[in-house]
This record gives sequence, C-alpha cells and structure tokens, in this order.
Amino acid sequence: MSDHNEKNNNKAPKDPMVPLPVKVPQSLYNELDKNAKDKGISFSEETRYRLKHYPIPLTPALMYDLENAKNKKYEDLKPNMPQEALEVYEEVRKLWNILK
Repeated sequence: MSDHNEKNNNKAPKDPMVPLPVKVPQSLYNELDKNAKDKGISFSEETRYRLKHYPIPLTPALMYDLENAKNKKYEDLKPNMPQEALEVYEEVRKLWNILK
C-alpha cells in the first residue's frame, strides 16, 4: 500500500475539472459517444480530447481543398517521381486516411 501512496504523491497536481453545460446536435453527441465507446474511454474524456485537439474543424470544404492540393502536388511530381516524392506522397496518403 505504501507503493501506491508513494506513486500518488509523485504526481503533478491535477487541473481541476469544472462542469461545462453545452448543447450540441444529436449527431455530434452520437459521434462522441460512439468514439468514446470504441476507445474504451468515458464520454467526458472523448469530449475533452476533442475540445483540446480539434481547434480547426475539418469541414467538407476544407477536406475538399486538402484533397485537391494533394492530388495537384502528386500530378506535378508524377512525371519525374523520385524516391523522395514517392515517400512524401505515401506519408500524405496515410495522413489523409486518418482525417477521413
């Protein structure tokens, strides 16, 4: 038991939690709930993560612009496709799949 108490004493102080009542569309609530369940975390944890890590909303217009920019760059590089360009394209493709 002393190990447990010792570990707790070495933790940095927690940032206090405060309630944040907010109304969101049902579809967003459902999405947050599903993501939390898929990750095995609480709804609040998923919501806090989103608030902290999603400062720029991925709107359909932004995703469209990103996809077009990626495709244009690929087409520009395709004729002389050096190994470096292939690696960059593959990295961008992986990132894009995460965003979808």
